[in-house]
Amino acid sequence: MATVVLEGLTPGTRYRYRVETADGTMWKHKNAVFRTPPEAGAPIRVTMAAGSGANHWAHFRTGIWSAIADSGPDLFLALGDTPYADALLWREDHLWNDARERYETLPSEESRQMLEDLGHQYRRRAADAIPLSYESFRETKNFDKMTRKSFWVATWDDHETGMDNGDRENPVLEQARDWFEAFTPNPSFGANGEGVYWTQQWGDIDIILLDDQSFRTPTTAALAHPETATLLGSGQFDWLVGQLTHSKAVFKIVVSGSPFNAFSRKEDAWVSYPAERERLMDAIARNRVNGVVLLSGDIHRSELFRLPWLEERGGYGLYELVASPLFQRARACGDVVPFREFCAGDPEKSILELFAWIEADTTLDDPLLKFQVRDHRGEVLLDRGLRASQLQWPAKSELGR
Repeated sequence: MATVVLEGLTPGTRYRYRVETADGTMWKHKNAVFRTPPEAGAPIRVTMAAGSGANHWAHFRTGIWSAIADSGPDLFLALGDTPYADALLWREDHLWNDARERYETLPSEESRQMLEDLGHQYRRRAADAIPLSYESFRETKNFDKMTRKSFWVATWDDHETGMDNGDRENPVLEQARDWFEAFTPNPSFGANGEGVYWTQQWGDIDIILLDDQSFRTPTTAALAHPETATLLGSGQFDWLVGQLTHSKAVFKIVVSGSPFNAFSRKEDAWVSYPAERERLMDAIARNRVNGVVLLSGDIHRSELFRLPWLEERGGYGLYELVASPLFQRARACGDVVPFREFCAGDPEKSILELFAWIEADTTLDDPLLKFQVRDHRGEVLLDRGLRASQLQWPAKSELGR
């Protein structure tokens, strides 16, 4: 595997490429093309595909990559659990977490040593297991077809970190970050050698990709002390507020591997960090940030929520699109839950293949953002449009009317 850095490219331009090695071997393909991001701040028309939850160990011959490639998005966003890099670490994960629980419950030199020894074993196994998972994932049917045709970037969720429902104490987190960086074409990863968060500017759209793993308080501690628990960590939280506050983008798409809403029926999500989520909503309200929408994954079903958190602070309806799974065993939608306007799942837990399709046109007088959920056959299950005017704080002169 190699990384090639290209310089001097023109924004918003389509390029064809071929690869020639030192011995003269040539590789080229009719679909070996890419388009550079448009100039930051420029009005644009753009199409994006997005999704999370790609378990190639369960379903190798998926049709989802062909469906995405044939749709021809300008940009693909991998929202986490792409791939399941912990699949070969199930035993080490459970042994280490059991040992951590024993040490926290009955701390002793023996339980501490056991935890340390199992951490060493975990890291030795991860050194081979994580890159193998990435390599086999890249061989998934037609993944190369999609990546040859579309610019793509990613954030991660727990399965890339080598630990199911991981957190900042994960003993293989540093290794996992190194492999994520090696296999992912992001131009930036976190800050000061920590985290994987960053912002992709695409014209006058900002896509803010969060890291919900590297700084996360362990879930058990978060449930016990939600008022002090953090999912982002203080540095990333301040960075996020700064990105939102200073952004001039028409739409600001905030991406998290874990759902923001309180109804995911999973503890390793924002629902277990309510105080931090409230602080984020307060910051958006205090700075009157327009154009915010949320994009997440993880939960093996696709959903659209219109959340009231900004309206409660005098603002606008906050939409969250949950795009999951790309290909994985589905979860049921279950009972009706507040604020949910759409759900696609399966109570029979069959393999579900779904992706989000996002279109934006900021050249219009009232810019448009459209959400769709599509399956691997191209069938459109959800089609919802939002205007920029729907995502704005009222003028101060209108307050109190």
